[in-house]
Amino acid sequence: MTREQMISRVVTALKKNDFHIATFFGSNTCFDLIAKNQNITLAIKIYENIDSIRKEQGEELKKLGQTINATCLIIGEKTKVFNLKDDTVYNRYDIQTITSKAFEKVLDHETLPSKYFKGKYIVDMDFNELKRKREKLNISLQELANRIGVATDTMNRFERGSSTSLETAKKLEHELDENLVKEIDILGKHPHKKDFDDEPNERLLEKVHDIGLKMALFNHSPFKAIGSSDHNLFITTGKGKFDIPKKALELKKASTVVNSDSIIVTTEYKYKNIDGVPVIEESDLETISKLKDLKKIIREREQE
Repeated sequence: MTREQMISRVVTALKKNDFHIATFFGSNTCFDLIAKNQNITLAIKIYENIDSIRKEQGEELKKLGQTINATCLIIGEKTKVFNLKDDTVYNRYDIQTITSKAFEKVLDHETLPSKYFKGKYIVDMDFNELKRKREKLNISLQELANRIGVATDTMNRFERGSSTSLETAKKLEHELDENLVKEIDILGKHPHKKDFDDEPNERLLEKVHDIGLKMALFNHSPFKAIGSSDHNLFITTGKGKFDIPKKALELKKASTVVNSDSIIVTTEYKYKNIDGVPVIEESDLETISKLKDLKKIIREREQE
């Protein structure tokens, strides 16, 4: 499956489930789309070969999730060595990674039973329920171990929380007539929201930061920073009649989906607003010293 086919499949699945979507496939960013519905915000990177995703992209994707409180996902079909399975959750830079077909399953409320860890396909079981049901049926550890073909010590480890193969877990479920395999939470797993206070090294961003706006900086996204105020503020810098409208379009897409503000900061520009995105000139920043003054300018220019 090509990347274009994967993208089409993912976007179709999101639309089917009433997500609002902003796509950024044409740029070399840490994410390819942001999607949001009533319950969840997703930040997704799509690559046919997940090994093509660089570490710095993965780190920034996680940072984006922490900043806008989004669940981060990587969607791919293979590594350099093997194809990914549609019923398995993988991990790339501590980000859950699944196939496009698995993503469809997740949105349709189907569960993915196994995960890939250190070269093995494993499942986690409800070990408390395992022990409770075994004792209820008055089956010894040794007897249950013999029934499923494992050592007694191995059975003991299962009851202390050790993972196992899906095949072994299914044998246990059959013997005890109980669902034991834990569901892997894909959509509900997101990093805890975090307020960053990165130090910008670009003059215009420094001026915004000096007003009192804490920000998370990004090198692989359509924006250069996300400010932390009453709610998120997407920020980028621009220059010239071609660059600024293009960047305004990208900011508008991102901020609309997650219901945030956005601004472009520039040395000078004749318009104060591009498609609803306020343009803040350097001279504006030199006249204010408090964050509330910047917020006032933003509100005024959103209406212009």
